[in-house]
Amino acid sequence: VIVSVRNDLCPDVLAKAIAFNLPVLFEKPGAVSSTELRKISNAASANNLIFGAMYQNRWKKSMKQIKELVSSGALGPIIAVEARTVTSQVRYRDPSHWLFKKEYAGSGILSWLACHQLDLMCHILGKRVVEVSAMASNLNPEKITVEDTAVLNLKFESGVLGSMHAGYHMAGSNPGYAGGSYDNFLGIRGVGGYVRVPSATSDSYEIYSEVDGCVTEQLETREFVSLPSDAYGGEVGEDFVSDFLKASRDGLDAPVPIEDAVHVLEIVEAALESSETGRSVAVRN
Repeated sequence: VIVSVRNDLCPDVLAKAIAFNLPVLFEKPGAVSSTELRKISNAASANNLIFGAMYQNRWKKSMKQIKELVSSGALGPIIAVEARTVTSQVRYRDPSHWLFKKEYAGSGILSWLACHQLDLMCHILGKRVVEVSAMASNLNPEKITVEDTAVLNLKFESGVLGSMHAGYHMAGSNPGYAGGSYDNFLGIRGVGGYVRVPSATSDSYEIYSEVDGCVTEQLETREFVSLPSDAYGGEVGEDFVSDFLKASRDGLDAPVPIEDAVHVLEIVEAALESSETGRSVAVRN
């Protein structure tokens, strides 16, 4: 089953799928809270069901290569990571939409769009976030009940430090969800090199490395071509869904297991608590 429903409705649909013993691929974030999604994760695990989240950006060729580069030591020991998800302002996205209402969405820019970058940072490093300090606010003039702006400092279990800047900030965008403008970035920096992913518009990255066996004489750009597709995430999205179907048939792990989606919500909740309390917050793991 593929589930794409409002955040507050998703857990009930997932629970019904468990009752019918069906594997599920669901649209992120999957719930308005990590507690709700954790209950579903535990129930799916107890029933040996394959449950996964639609964090399809992991399946980009660039991200697969970057994951391998980090794992193989091509950048040396990692020091820090940096991410940015900035997109069109609230006024272009229908301020009355459920995405901007806390009771339906749970939270705002962090759980709906910045979540992709949070997931990628954890996935590429192979580490979870253990502590967050953050500031979040509503700075668009429209009256909404979820955050439209957030800045996060992250500490990973390996000791690596990271940052996340997110917001509905860009003027001059086309109206609607699909036509939104984006200014995204992902950077991973190690003792022996670094990787830059400069935008959301292409499947590419830039790399510099001084590590033996991976040396680049200068900053290199590596680009990948995908076939045109109207699917969510393009050809990458098609491959992601196909691999989920194979996993559900063969009893393998989902491309992005539900446990990873739970962790993203845990990071978001720690960030919002930090913003409210003015202190760093340990992430529930």
